[in-house]
Amino acid sequence: MKVLFVAPWIPSKIRPRSLEILNMLVKDHDVRFVGLVSSEAEEREATELPVTNPVLIRRDRWGSMARCARALPTRTALQQAYAQVPGLSAAVREQIRDWRPDVVHLNVFRTVHLVEECAPTPVIIDLDEFRSEYYEQVARTAKFPWHLVGRIEGPRMKAREDRLVEMGVPIMLSAPDEPGAERPGTYVVRSAYDFPLTRHAEPTEPIVLFVGRLTYEANVHGLMWFIEQCWPGIRTRVPNAKLRIVGTEPPREVLEAATNGVEVFANVPDVDPYYLEASAAIVPIHRGTGVQMKLIQALAAGVPTVATSAVTRRAGVRHGHDVLVSDDPDGWIDAVTTLLTNPEAAQRLAAAGREWAVGSHSTEAVRRQLADAYAAVGPPKDDLFPDSSE
Repeated sequence: MKVLFVAPWIPSKIRPRSLEILNMLVKDHDVRFVGLVSSEAEEREATELPVTNPVLIRRDRWGSMARCARALPTRTALQQAYAQVPGLSAAVREQIRDWRPDVVHLNVFRTVHLVEECAPTPVIIDLDEFRSEYYEQVARTAKFPWHLVGRIEGPRMKAREDRLVEMGVPIMLSAPDEPGAERPGTYVVRSAYDFPLTRHAEPTEPIVLFVGRLTYEANVHGLMWFIEQCWPGIRTRVPNAKLRIVGTEPPREVLEAATNGVEVFANVPDVDPYYLEASAAIVPIHRGTGVQMKLIQALAAGVPTVATSAVTRRAGVRHGHDVLVSDDPDGWIDAVTTLLTNPEAAQRLAAAGREWAVGSHSTEAVRRQLADAYAAVGPPKDDLFPDSSE
C-alpha cells in the first residue's frame, strides 16, 4: 500500500506517538512524508526519519500567529489555522496527483483542514484524542488567559471533530471514549512504547521523576501543584528525597522551583536513563484526555507510579494494582511516601504496571490495533500488516 504521511511537525522522540506509528507503517508499506518545519534543527531531525526524501514545508511562526488572528472572527479552530500553511496544502495535492497514494494518513488535529483537499483519495486521521474535551476542561478550570482560550477553542474544535465523524472519516484515538459516548468510525490505536528492562538492582536513592513537555500548560500546572502542595510533605517524611524534572523548555517558574531537593534537566536527548534511576514516577495532571505518554513510559520502564484519576480514567489501569491514584495533596503525599519507603509494595506495583504496559502499548500490540484501523481504508488487515513473526 502507498501511504502519504502528513504531519504538522517532525515525528521525533519528543513526539513518540507520531514517530512510532510512522515506523510501523514504513515496515510494511511504501510511505512518503510531508511535514512542516520551523527551524534548521527540525530540518536536521527530518534527516533521521525512516523515509527517503521527506518533503518539508517551512512554517513561519509569525505567519501562523497571523492566521490565528484572522481566524478569531470566524468559526475555524485556532489549532487548525495555525498549521494551515498554503505550501503544505500544495505539497499534499502534488503528491496525490503525481504519486497517487492509496491513503493519506493525517497526523493530529492541526492537519484536519486537508481532509476535503485529499478527496477522492481515502483519508485516515490520527487525532490521538478528541482534543475539544481538553479545551472544555481548560475553559472550566484554568486561570486567565487560558480559560479564554478554552472558551474560544473548545466549541470550534468540537464542531470540526463532529463533522469528521459525520463524514465517516476513520479516526484513530489513543484511548477509548467514555462508556456510553462512543462515536462511530473511531479506532483505538494506543501509543507504542517499548522499554527493554535493564535494571538489575533497585535505585539507591529515593528519586521521584516527572517527565513531560514543559511548553504544555497542563504539564506545568500539574507539576507546580505537586511542588507546592505535595512535595514539602514528602520531604518532611523522606528528607533525602529528590524530585527530578525532565522536560523540554522549562518556563521560569519551573526553573525557580529547583530548591528543596528539586532538580531540573532541560531538553535531554533521551529520557530512558532517568527512568532507570527513579524510585517512583508521578503524573500529577488534572486536565487532559486520552492516555498520557508519561504514564505509559513509566509503567513500561517498571517504575511504580502515582497519577490522578484524570490520567488513569481511560487508560484501563487499576488503583492499588497497576498504579496508585489520588486527586488530593494528602493522598499524594501518602502514595509517594509509600513507594519511597516500602520496597516490597513498590516492586509489586511496578511489576503489574509493567505487565499492563506491555500488553496494551508494546509495538506488537499497537501494530495489531493499527491494522484494525487501516482495514477501514484498505484491504483486509492481514494483507495490510502481515504477521511480523513470518
